[in-house]
Amino acid sequence: RRRLVRWRQLAAVALVAISLLVTGGLGAFRLTSFFEQRLYEDEIIYARQTPYQRIILTRWADDVRLYLDGNLQFSAQDEYRYHEMLTHPAMSLTRSRESVLVLGGGDGLVAREALKYDDVRRLVLVDIDPAVTDLARTHPTLLALNERSLLDPRVELVHQDAFKYLEETAEQFGVIVIDLPDPNNESLGKLYSREFYKMVRRHLAVGGVAASQATSPYFAREAFWCIVHTAADVGLH
Repeated sequence: RRRLVRWRQLAAVALVAISLLVTGGLGAFRLTSFFEQRLYEDEIIYARQTPYQRIILTRWADDVRLYLDGNLQFSAQDEYRYHEMLTHPAMSLTRSRESVLVLGGGDGLVAREALKYDDVRRLVLVDIDPAVTDLARTHPTLLALNERSLLDPRVELVHQDAFKYLEETAEQFGVIVIDLPDPNNESLGKLYSREFYKMVRRHLAVGGVAASQATSPYFAREAFWCIVHTAADVGLH
C-alpha cells in the first residue's frame, strides 16, 4: 500500500467494481432472460441450462417450438411431416416391430409415431440429456403434442450418449430410428461416423431397418450426401 500512488482512489474503484459484479451476479438471471427473449421471435415459456445444452421452448398462438443451443428442433405446426417420414417407412419395411430403438428423440415425437403399431412390445429411447425427457413427460404442451408417449409402459428411457450405448449393449432391434441433431460439432459428428453406422448395423435384427435424420439435401447438400455415403460404406442403404 505504501508503494502505491493514490491507493485510496484505487481502493474506491475496486469497491465500485466489486459492487457492480455482485449486483450483476444477483441480477444475471433477469439480464440473461431479457436478452434471450430478444433472440427469439416468440414468447419464451421455458428456459433451462443443463450440463449438455440450453433448452428453450417458445410459443406463439398454437405454434410451439423447441430449441437446443439455439437450433430449432421442431415446430408444432409441421413437425408431423418430419416425424412421420422418419418413422413409418422403417416401421412398415421391417420384418419385426416388437423391439424398437430410438437414438435421440427425447421430445417423444418419434416414440409417438412408433407406438401407433400394436405389435410394438418395447421401445428403448436413448437421449443423453434427462432434462429433455423430463420436459417431454411433464410439460402440458409437450404432453399434448407427443400424446404422452414417454409415459407409455412399453417405453424404456436410457440417459446415455448414443455412441456409448451402442458400444455397451448386446441387444438387437427390428427398427432403429436415429433422430439426432445435425452434426455441427465434434461430439455430434461421431454419431454420423463409419464406426457409429457399423454399430447400428450390428444391432439390427435379421430383416431389421434403420432410418436416420440426415439434414437437408436442398440446404445442406454436402452434409446430406456425406451421411448417405458413410452409411452405404458399411453396408447400410
